[in-house]
Amino acid sequence: MAMGSFSVPILKPLGIDLMVYPGKGYSATYKVTNPDLAPSVSLTDDGYKLVVSRLGDRLRVAGTCELNGYTRELNTARCEAITRRTKELFPGACDYDNPTYWTGLRPLTPSNVPYIGKTKFSNLYLNTGHGTLGWTMGCGSGRAIADIICGRQPEVDFAFTGMPRQPAQAGAKGAPVRA
Repeated sequence: MAMGSFSVPILKPLGIDLMVYPGKGYSATYKVTNPDLAPSVSLTDDGYKLVVSRLGDRLRVAGTCELNGYTRELNTARCEAITRRTKELFPGACDYDNPTYWTGLRPLTPSNVPYIGKTKFSNLYLNTGHGTLGWTMGCGSGRAIADIICGRQPEVDFAFTGMPRQPAQAGAKGAPVRA
C-alpha cells in the first residue's frame, strides 16, 4: 500500500488504522524569463518554508502546509504568498503574472516516521506516510520494502511496521544504522 494520504480510507475497511493525515502542500511554477537571475540549483528558504527547483526554462517553488482534509482546492492567499516571496527572492527572473498553481496531499504522521513494513495480512505491506519527504525517502523506502517482502532484513535498522528491531553490534562493519 503506497497510496499516500489515501492509504487511510482504503485500509480502514480492513481494520488497519493508520495515523496519517493529509497535509496540503502548494507549488507554483513560473516561466523563467531571465536565466541569469533565476537559480540553477535547488534551494531551500527555511524562513518562509519554500523549496525552489529549476526545471529547464521553468522555476518551481513549493511550500506551506495546510491541514484541511482531503480537499485540493487552491487557497488564493497561499498561492499569492508564494508568488510574492519568490518575486522578492528572484526579481526579474520569471513571468510572475502567469503562474501555474498546484496542490498535493502530503501523507503526514505525528512522528514524521512513515509506515513501512508488514501488516496482519500476509500479502499486504505498507510504504506510506512519508510526509514532506516522499521524494527524498522514495528510493530507500522502495529498497527497504523490497527487502521485507523478500524476507530479508533491510540494511537500515528502522522502526519497520510488523518487524522486530535488530540489536546493533558495536563497532561491527555493516552494523545496522539507527534511524
